[in-house]
Amino acid sequence: MSHAMEMQFELFGGEPAAATALEHRYYFTLLPPPALAQDIEWGAKRLGRRLGVRNVVRAERQHVSLHAVQRGAEISDDLLSDALEVGEAVRRPGFDIVFDTVMTFSGRRPKTGGRAQYPTVLSCSNGARDLLGLYGDIRTQMQRRGLRVGPRDFAPHLTIWYGPERVTERRLRRPYRWAVRSFWLVHTVPGISRPDYLAEWALG
Repeated sequence: MSHAMEMQFELFGGEPAAATALEHRYYFTLLPPPALAQDIEWGAKRLGRRLGVRNVVRAERQHVSLHAVQRGAEISDDLLSDALEVGEAVRRPGFDIVFDTVMTFSGRRPKTGGRAQYPTVLSCSNGARDLLGLYGDIRTQMQRRGLRVGPRDFAPHLTIWYGPERVTERRLRRPYRWAVRSFWLVHTVPGISRPDYLAEWALG
């Protein structure tokens, strides 16, 4: 994974909750439909059992990160207002997305010590052109408002677990696909099971 991709993953909270102090994370994201998220969790459990992985990302925590807004303290009213304006300004049609590959990104050693934890993810072999377009639109609107943005490079992914071992990249016999018709601004805190959904914007 390139340096830019590592920065992107770190900005989007790309490390296990156990490795971080309590902090607030605010970011734009896509959310899989609940039934599909449950299918992904079950599929991750089946694959994980074969590879010795016990804990996978639960359905209610699954997401496809787009852009981080803030990580650390609770968001200010002004920054939240700017983020809501960004969402309102994006105009893009809906699209379909297909996650058809399992792969492992580079890992980092937890701040508390111990072995590095590697994020294993679902990714798109075809590059997900429409998703990349949405990422670019949000980035442009954030820049117009003077907000901090992530790198231009973007590797669409949905994390299914963290673990001390890498997995061999493989194509799925049954890809996960859904019709993306909205994106979200979400607030999460490590250790709290359910995200706080702050806003949703329709595509189309």
